[in-house]
Amino acid sequence: MNVPFSGRGAVGRGRLAAPRAMIAAAALALGALAAAPALAQTAAPAAAAQPSPERMKLANELLVANGEASTFDSLIPTIIEQAAGSFVQANPDLIRDLRDVAKSLVPEFEARKSEITAILARTYATQFSEAELNELLAFYRSPTGRKLVEQRQELLDEGLKGIQAWSAKFAQEVESRVRAEMKKRGFTI
Repeated sequence: MNVPFSGRGAVGRGRLAAPRAMIAAAALALGALAAAPALAQTAAPAAAAQPSPERMKLANELLVANGEASTFDSLIPTIIEQAAGSFVQANPDLIRDLRDVAKSLVPEFEARKSEITAILARTYATQFSEAELNELLAFYRSPTGRKLVEQRQELLDEGLKGIQAWSAKFAQEVESRVRAEMKKRGFTI
C-alpha cells in the first residue's frame, strides 16, 4: 500500500508502517519462543472464552512486563495517516491540509489504544491458565526476562539483517538451480 505522506509511517514519528508491523509480529513470536521452555513444564488446558477478571489482570500485567503493551503505539497514528492519505489521490492539492487534519486527530484517537491492549490481554487470558500467566510474569520480571525486553529491538534488527542476507544468498542458489534444471530440459535461461 502506498503511504501518501512521503514515507512517514506514523504521524510525527518518522517510522515506516510496514517494517514496524513486521517487527511487532516478530517481537510477539520471539516472546512466545522465549517463554516456551517455562510453559512446557505445565500442561493446563486453554481457558474458556470468557477469562476471569484475575486472568485479565495478570494478562494486562504481562503485556506491560513483556513490552507488548507498547508494541502497537504507532498503530493508531498510522491508521489515521493512511485514512487521511486515502483522499490524496483524488485531491492532491489538499495534501498539506489532510496531513494537518491527520496530526490533529491523533490525540483524540490515542485514547483508544487501550482497546488494542484489551484485545491482546483477552487473547493471553484465554490461551494461558492463571498459573501459566504467573510463570510468564515471573520470567519477564526476572533479570533474563527484563534483558529480553530491553534488547528485543536489537535482537530483531540483527536477526532481520541476517535473514535478509540469507534470503539474498538463497535466492541466488535457487536461481542457479532453476537454470541448471531448465538446461537439462534443453532451455538456456
